[in-house]
Amino acid sequence: MTSVAHRAPLDTTELARRFRAPLRGLEELPSGARVVIRLPHDEPLAGALLTCFDLGLVAVPRHPRSSDAELADTVRRVDASAVIDAPRDRAQPLRSRTLPGAPADPGGAGLAFIMFTSGSTGTPKGVMLSRRAVLGNATKTARLHRFAPGRPHGTCLPLYHCNALVMSLIGTHITHTPLVLHTAFDPEGYLRELAAGGARTASIVPALLTEVVEAGAVWPDGLDYLITAAAPLTGDLARRFHRRYGPRLRQGYGLTEAVNFSFTMPVLTEEDFPAQYLDRFPPVGLPLPGTEVRLASGEVWIRTPDMMDGYWRDPGGTAQTLTPDGWLRTGDLGEFRDGLLVLRGRAKERIDRGGEKHYPLDVERMWHDAGLRGRFAAVPVAETTLGHEVGLVTDESPGTTLDAVRTVCEQAAVRPAAVRWGGFLATATGKPRRTAMGGTLAVRRISAARYERLLRYAAATARTLLATGPKEDTSSRTPHHDLHRDPHRDPHRDPHRDPHRDLHRALRAIAPYAADEPAPTGDEPAFAAFDFLRTHVRENGIRTPLPEAEKARWRAYLRSRWPLLEYAELAARIAVLADEPVTEDGVTAGPGSVGFGAWWESGDGTLRLLPHAPATADGLPWAVDYLWRCLADDHGTARADRWTWVRRPRPGRPATVGFSVLRAGRHDLGGVVWDSQPRE
Repeated sequence: MTSVAHRAPLDTTELARRFRAPLRGLEELPSGARVVIRLPHDEPLAGALLTCFDLGLVAVPRHPRSSDAELADTVRRVDASAVIDAPRDRAQPLRSRTLPGAPADPGGAGLAFIMFTSGSTGTPKGVMLSRRAVLGNATKTARLHRFAPGRPHGTCLPLYHCNALVMSLIGTHITHTPLVLHTAFDPEGYLRELAAGGARTASIVPALLTEVVEAGAVWPDGLDYLITAAAPLTGDLARRFHRRYGPRLRQGYGLTEAVNFSFTMPVLTEEDFPAQYLDRFPPVGLPLPGTEVRLASGEVWIRTPDMMDGYWRDPGGTAQTLTPDGWLRTGDLGEFRDGLLVLRGRAKERIDRGGEKHYPLDVERMWHDAGLRGRFAAVPVAETTLGHEVGLVTDESPGTTLDAVRTVCEQAAVRPAAVRWGGFLATATGKPRRTAMGGTLAVRRISAARYERLLRYAAATARTLLATGPKEDTSSRTPHHDLHRDPHRDPHRDPHRDPHRDLHRALRAIAPYAADEPAPTGDEPAFAAFDFLRTHVRENGIRTPLPEAEKARWRAYLRSRWPLLEYAELAARIAVLADEPVTEDGVTAGPGSVGFGAWWESGDGTLRLLPHAPATADGLPWAVDYLWRCLADDHGTARADRWTWVRRPRPGRPATVGFSVLRAGRHDLGGVVWDSQPRE
């Protein structure tokens, strides 16, 4: 672990005084002038923010890794009067620079901060926070956690985010509470600094809390609890924390638009903690004093004196978020349990699947109970028939989670229709970016009634052929041909292999689905192909091979028609989402160019796709299984199941591996497996 030099807790009053001198140019600015700040999470950032706050200026903090172009755009958007930036020469003192052309009337009177959102759901919005609202929220949270000169508070969260800025910096500043400022997170170092500084409370987010638990760092003497917020606390993480540290955890909830915290959990006893945090999904607590809450069609609405003044120069966005009577539409779904608010995910991330409403947090808990571990998320995947399907994205590798994912896909009450290993996306505070992840996945469904009709036709054909041909030879010394043993081996060189045995097995699997119904009629292309097979068997016998020219003609025909065309279109959609247009010889190809049952590889080798049939041994039969066995030139590739392909070793280090399912009602029809290599 990184060695950390312990610093004494900060006296924020002294800190503001110390940085007032190098930032003296700010004193000449009128109240309400905007000051854009791009500094790393450290004492200079804290000093700059406090200086602006004490001078009545509007601080606009930006991420320290913001580019010069992003910084210039922020300066332009807010008509900034000054910029505080990290000097290129670290040995130089911190300086502010005023900007020419700043408005004489700043128009920001009463504001303390403009906090820009991450922009993960669109253009970043500038949340306007007034001094009154900031002081109100900071005072309430400080009182809840008993901030006082003799009770230091610590944080490892960046001060350019609302949580650390309002509660940890302003909260300690107005109560003269010493601040333990941990600037380069390492779990053991953080707890050591809290111990050295005598912290009684400290802030964290679930992503960093996970690292603390995994590191097994020593709990500091005197630390009452950690305050976790900014992202949902999962039951699994709460259990692991409790096993190591006991009930020393308080979850809270809020939005930047409502000035940080709006809910906080009460302190729970050792007896009460498991009932709320471990046995059920962890709640986020009770509303702060003066905060009203209501549920509108399941969405959490908040009304509080600690509310934003709106989005900077965005009246349309403000009107969409704030009602005329002052309610904030949070976009979060929730419910009350034992008087405590429990969140169920974002309204935009709720998965509406054909009338069923699935909440990602509920689905993830279900998958965890089924054995899935690590960092994973349930995500909405667009599907034209149902509206959405459920996708699964995990940060783990197939080697460590494949069996658990398979259990989820085959046995969970909510089964994912698309799975990706790798490419997990999260915000800086650890919130899964479910919509963004779901937007990179594709699934497809076809008409269940149409497919069942095809299955009945295939079953009727199978019964006819079984009645025409000889019985299956059960005395073969090879009980089951291994399609993956050597797909190019000449079957005639294996005296123990009956080349027709697999055909008989396919016929016997499909035949029961005809029941006593007559074969359906119609003009489906696959019907014509089955009719051709029946005619051939009647005229030539079941053991007479099909002419190669006829097989090639039917292969080409069926690959371009329903249902095999559906596999190709699904594969083409995956390629588009992966920013890999399906091409042949540099020319953009149509969907049917992705050959069913054979790998397609992009020109630069960064993406491979395999549209494939299901493995039918343990599931419902595939309607065209017998037909494709007769016609195929893929040596059994199309019938290798997705789990076999995902498990196979791959050259290099694939960035992502996954599959998308093709379904028709209850039938799993296989789909597309794929892997992608990182671009150079």
